Amino acid sequence: MSDADSRKHGPSEKRRPVLFSHGDTGYLRLRKLTHGPGEQKRFLCLPRTGDKEGAPKDGPLVEVAMVSASAHWTSHARLEDAAELALLLSHPAIPRTHGLFQHRGGRYLVTEYVSGISLNMAGHYGSVRGRQLSEAFTLYVASAVADVLSYVHTLTDAAGRPLGVIHRAVDPYNVILKHDGSVMLANFMSASSLLPGRAPVVPFIVQGEIDFAAPERLGPMPEGGVDARSDLFSVGMVMLEMITGLQLYGSDEVEKAAEKLPPGHPGYDGEVPWVSEVPSWTTVEEMARRAAAFSPEHIDHLMRRVSEPVRLIIHKLLRRRPEERYATAAALKGDLDACLGVLEGPYGAKEAIEELLKARSDALAVKGPIELIPSDEAERRAGELYLPTNH
Repeated sequence: MSDADSRKHGPSEKRRPVLFSHGDTGYLRLRKLTHGPGEQKRFLCLPRTGDKEGAPKDGPLVEVAMVSASAHWTSHARLEDAAELALLLSHPAIPRTHGLFQHRGGRYLVTEYVSGISLNMAGHYGSVRGRQLSEAFTLYVASAVADVLSYVHTLTDAAGRPLGVIHRAVDPYNVILKHDGSVMLANFMSASSLLPGRAPVVPFIVQGEIDFAAPERLGPMPEGGVDARSDLFSVGMVMLEMITGLQLYGSDEVEKAAEKLPPGHPGYDGEVPWVSEVPSWTTVEEMARRAAAFSPEHIDHLMRRVSEPVRLIIHKLLRRRPEERYATAAALKGDLDACLGVLEGPYGAKEAIEELLKARSDALAVKGPIELIPSDEAERRAGELYLPTNH
């Protein structure tokens, strides 16, 4: 194989297994990614189509969420729900969905592969070098995420009825900076909506992430339900971690406050324990206790070196009562943009990617790449090995 072929198809172009086929296109499995919610598995794939002469043509890289033929019917229904919603989404900062396909009893949801650096890695770079990325970086990224959420939260059906979409997984892993500095919000696999025919909600299982979840999502459905303001709480959690390098639910002070609460799961007195469909560093009950225990003083302590305008925004996002938060993502974006506008000099995609690459360079100077790279960065870099050389 030529050097050019090696650069295009990866470091070792052996005969790669085909995850599934649709028509004359086979989806070559390049790498297994992290698990999706429930029984979903995710893969990085290369679509390869043969023409009449038999010469293969490779398409752009894709991510494939798979539910096997042996999976429970609810897992198949969840993937179908995710596909139905994803195919309605059309926003430049949301990865495109190519379709849902069936093959030998399994279901395969194919979406655009996004090459870039996740906010999780951005925060890791800051921690390794001993200095987090700037407030301007966080404001820029949060504004882009708020723009996506504003679109998603106000989505309607063909008759103009609100679809009530909630992302439910706004976290540093799912916010990605592309190489041009633009921001993408990925992973709508756990999103909820009012689309008809949705799979039934399973009691005692928290769908979506819990590490950055709003308090009202960590137990029984509150009176009045959970709405889009829960996503805005998650934006506040992400901003807090990006600016300080610390998690609210993971702080020592909040842990100590939770220990003083009465035993058990706040707001729930049943015997069946709640579980999270996405792995976390602690139980749903413990996370719910910390969500019930934190106070504005705990947030202030974590943000003691943060500027006052940014502190005010994060405080409003992290109100325990949803009615005290921003009412809409659009209102949040307005405040974020106003705050960003008072900084010296412009700050946009160019400045963001330059700052991020400088942070990565600083971090790599402190630790070698093998020590530095957690799983999501390894996945992104593995995918980049297969990108065409002109990418």
